[in-house]
Amino acid sequence: MSDIDRTSRKHRSSVARNACAAAILAGAAASPGAAMAQAFDATWVFRAAAFFPKVDTHVRADGNNGQIGTSIDFETDLGLDDSKTLPVIEMSWRMAPNHRLELGYLNLARTATNTLHGSISWQGQVYPVSTQVTGEFDSRILALTYLYSFYHTPATEIAAGLGIHNANLKASIAAAGQTLGGTREASANAPLPVIALRAAQRFGDAVSGELRYQWFGLKYGDYDGSLHVFNATVAYFPWKNWGFEAGYAFTKYDIKVQKDAWRGEARYEFNGPTIALVAAF
Repeated sequence: MSDIDRTSRKHRSSVARNACAAAILAGAAASPGAAMAQAFDATWVFRAAAFFPKVDTHVRADGNNGQIGTSIDFETDLGLDDSKTLPVIEMSWRMAPNHRLELGYLNLARTATNTLHGSISWQGQVYPVSTQVTGEFDSRILALTYLYSFYHTPATEIAAGLGIHNANLKASIAAAGQTLGGTREASANAPLPVIALRAAQRFGDAVSGELRYQWFGLKYGDYDGSLHVFNATVAYFPWKNWGFEAGYAFTKYDIKVQKDAWRGEARYEFNGPTIALVAAF
């Protein structure tokens, strides 16, 4: 074989090796591992989720002159659905490696008409047994949270922060008839300050998990009581910027209210599984 042939073969072999190496690197860049690395520390994360909660709602609205109302079970007494499918929207902005802002929104609104099996008192109005009433309970929740990651490695992140959990709550009862006509509504907008904790862990090339917890438990303005919000999720990212999450969410209010629009209390709990489509950039 001539020197020219040997040189040509070596050149072709070198080109082939370089092409193979380039293909391997391109495949690695498109692999789930690289995708997960981007999602784990992404600057922007967007979630569009479906939430399937079981709901338990007890509300009391007192009347004037110290009249204590009935603690009404809105699902049992008024016939509201105790389960519902809800959309949830969330986003996260990592403004610096250890600093994040998170924003989330959820709206749970229900109404039903039912015949009372016992008398109830609502804002000083007594509704006797066998009265047909329409009940409504609407909760719109907007949460804004700042988080600082005090422990952060490529596989683990633990953060703490402060936030505002703004709960806009509205409960109403209406009954037909001259003496009981009209709608009596109690409403409150509760911007509750919360302490937030986060823990995230990568378990494999494309799989990670996260725990989130928010807590309020003090007297703040017109509100006194507690709030607990817990989320646990597992994420799978088969593509560079897109993945899926599945998890469980739990929220519990036990709030006493002293406002002109509502004097009383709300004990409100909803919990259940979640699934989400996640985009990370």
